[in-house]
Amino acid sequence: MEIALEYEFGKFLECDNEGISFILGGDSAVKWKLYRGLKRFATGKMLSELEEHVYGDDGIVIRADGRQIKAKDIQLLMIDHRESFFEQLRVSKGTMMNGFVETLQDNFEVIKKMDELNDDLLRLEILIQEKFSDSFTTVVPLIKNFTFNDLMKNFLGLSYYEENKEFPLEMMDVATVIDDYCDILEHNLSSTSKETWLWLFNPNSFVNNVVLQQLLERLKVICSESDLLRVFVLSDDCLGISHAEEDIAKTVLVYQNQQQQLPELSELIKSIERYYPDDFRYDTEQLVDSLYRIFPSVGQEDAKIYLKPKDMLLLKVVSQLVDCPSKEKCKDFSDELTTLEKKFLQKE
Repeated sequence: MEIALEYEFGKFLECDNEGISFILGGDSAVKWKLYRGLKRFATGKMLSELEEHVYGDDGIVIRADGRQIKAKDIQLLMIDHRESFFEQLRVSKGTMMNGFVETLQDNFEVIKKMDELNDDLLRLEILIQEKFSDSFTTVVPLIKNFTFNDLMKNFLGLSYYEENKEFPLEMMDVATVIDDYCDILEHNLSSTSKETWLWLFNPNSFVNNVVLQQLLERLKVICSESDLLRVFVLSDDCLGISHAEEDIAKTVLVYQNQQQQLPELSELIKSIERYYPDDFRYDTEQLVDSLYRIFPSVGQEDAKIYLKPKDMLLLKVVSQLVDCPSKEKCKDFSDELTTLEKKFLQKE
């Protein structure tokens, strides 16, 4: 699916998304503007006059395969801190957990138990009426039927257990909640059949590498099993996870107000070889790891970049490849670099 996302009036980030997309590169300002606009779009509310100065009279424009999307057409899930996971696991209006609980009111066993509760309430009402009749001539007490909405609104809470102790849901470790979050996401996709876009913004700030890897692997499975889920990962930093070869073509570099969706790895290698100053000697896994270490630094301005000499060399090559001048210099010319590689790094 070809997606165009407006982050300022007339300025769009465009990418092809088939499952999970990675939006990296040194232009953190554009990534923030993009995410900021998406959060505003997700509210579905009209823009204020001041906001129209930023996005224009037509509002925030999002297109999918050329068709303009409205907020009601898709579900946007924005995850930018630890609390974001728990927001959808609470029983409150509009959450995925609330949607799951609401489906239980049509469950046969739940309906049967609700009927039994109301039969007990009727017997309780009769008993109280008998007690009232001893003291009052005309006043008669009534007990309303107990509904499923009453249960959700006044009696239902969520918690979790750890070492046989009960804790509030919010105290749960993010590593523990990942599976439940993905489970409720799967149920939501199945029950609503609504296209869902899940955005992860700078995940390094709230999950560790192991948890992020588990989350993305689970989301990748959900994407493959359902055409309804699309995942976007925006990061200013190296993610520190294992990337597959196919991730390269799913990666968009954002740098110095420019953007570039990368080709398949085989095509990228051919391009890198044309710019590389010496024989290009990388095995595939080594190259993919190195590329994802340097991607966040492409086009990064006014910042010190700390990379190993080989990675710095690859950064300069990729920067030239996408026509983005590389201003960084490497001071550590170690023995691992050839003479031609050293000269290439020293060259202005």
